Amino acid sequence: MNVFRKLRLYHAMLASSALAAYATGEQGFVHAWIGYMVAGIILFRLAWGMFGPTQFRLGRFLPDLASLFRIRAANHPAIARVLLGGVVASLLLVTGTGIALDRTKSPSGVVAAGTVVAPRAEFRRPAIRVRAIATSERANEDDDENEGWLRQLHAFSANMMLLFVGLHVSYMVLLRRPLAMFMLFRPAQKQRAV
Repeated sequence: MNVFRKLRLYHAMLASSALAAYATGEQGFVHAWIGYMVAGIILFRLAWGMFGPTQFRLGRFLPDLASLFRIRAANHPAIARVLLGGVVASLLLVTGTGIALDRTKSPSGVVAAGTVVAPRAEFRRPAIRVRAIATSERANEDDDENEGWLRQLHAFSANMMLLFVGLHVSYMVLLRRPLAMFMLFRPAQKQRAV
């Protein structure tokens, strides 16, 4: 498999898994595992960008701020790089906040995540048991309050990712059609001479 086919396969896997994660936002277990799949694909791309072929290094996709001031045409590569940078930044933020929010850090914790932990009953000192329950409930409320801003950031970055993906796809289809068709596994259509 040549390098360009690998790039298209990576692109398709990342796009489909990120959209699947967005679509399953309310289904906790499925959403979390798809999110971890997105994180794995991102880690693969980072490793590929650092150790892979030179034409796919990460620095080639970063926008050059000086070139932004020299834009003369709507199909300038700097515009595509800025949109791609927005997709990458929002994708990293949504993935990072999703991992930070996940309470099931291992496959064995997934089973325990659906259960409610009951406090151990102590028959000798019921006052301590009541205090322990109150303390654990207060700790859960504090965790929920602390995670509130993180959940909002996660949702905001997911919406920003969808916005940047929409802008990126629209830009590529409208102004960089041959490259868009290449990334969609379709050969670029040759123009006929008139």
